[in-house]
Amino acid sequence: MQARQKAGVVQCPPDCSWEAAVCPPNCTAWGGRRCYWKRKELKYSLAGRVNRTLRYIWMHSGPPRIVPQPSVPKLLLITVTFPHVLQLLKLEHCARVLQGLPGVLWIVVEDSGSRSPHVAELLRLSNVPHRHLTHGPTRNGGNSQRNAALELIRRERMRGVVYNMDDDNAYDASLWAELRTLHPMRVGVFAVRRHVWAPEHPEVVISPCDGHFSRLRPGQMREQLIERPTYLHDGRFGGFESGWCDPSSYKWRKVGPRKFCLDMGGFAFDAALLMRVEGAPWRYSGHGGESELVERLLPNSSAEDLQPLANCVSRR
Repeated sequence: MQARQKAGVVQCPPDCSWEAAVCPPNCTAWGGRRCYWKRKELKYSLAGRVNRTLRYIWMHSGPPRIVPQPSVPKLLLITVTFPHVLQLLKLEHCARVLQGLPGVLWIVVEDSGSRSPHVAELLRLSNVPHRHLTHGPTRNGGNSQRNAALELIRRERMRGVVYNMDDDNAYDASLWAELRTLHPMRVGVFAVRRHVWAPEHPEVVISPCDGHFSRLRPGQMREQLIERPTYLHDGRFGGFESGWCDPSSYKWRKVGPRKFCLDMGGFAFDAALLMRVEGAPWRYSGHGGESELVERLLPNSSAEDLQPLANCVSRR
């Protein structure tokens, strides 16, 4: 990043904004002060916290574990990203999770008008088979970008299990083998644990996945720590444990009830289901849209038709 010289004053470049992670140390004027305070506060900001959390996880995870897996079905993993201070760090986390995992295609879609050379270089160095797409910019929750990935899968008639691999989630190594147990023409569901940070006391950690839930702000109510469909002892569907399905929750009051109360990272589906969907697979324009997508994949079906994964969603 090069600063521009004008009348003896070093001006900040156009991309040296408040969100920029690194700015020239000699930037002056108002933009320069923003850059200065941004550098100073980065240590204590969200970026610094996420950086420390991921470094801790990577340090205690050891080298990538190569888990024996069957070659089929293939995993088609969709990650939506956009330009921000944590973009490369979060994508690096996904790349580390996928290291050594066979039978994977990582579809990364940028919410941008052109492909970022930094993202392209990270994907190249990851050695993970991938497709790098762009759609936008839209800045509207990522559903348009997910739709672009689904249309690619449908257009090229890819076969495998489709899963939305968000870059701000943690993933247990056993998840990938579990996704491959999905039956043809089915949607599989499992539990998702929310808002877990690095362990407060590393000396008592049992595994890198152990952690603590974020503290509640004054007046804040936690709707669900675990979001999942529930199943009875005889295997029958029992209902959803989710903020979307709680009439007293903020989500219910704002958006209304939903048929399938699923988290973005809590379901996967057979790519063949896309072949019978007419038009754009992901049409929902607001935040979320998981229920609407599953309804399009399974027309005239009910929650009883979902396939429970991870030991009837008792593991997460």
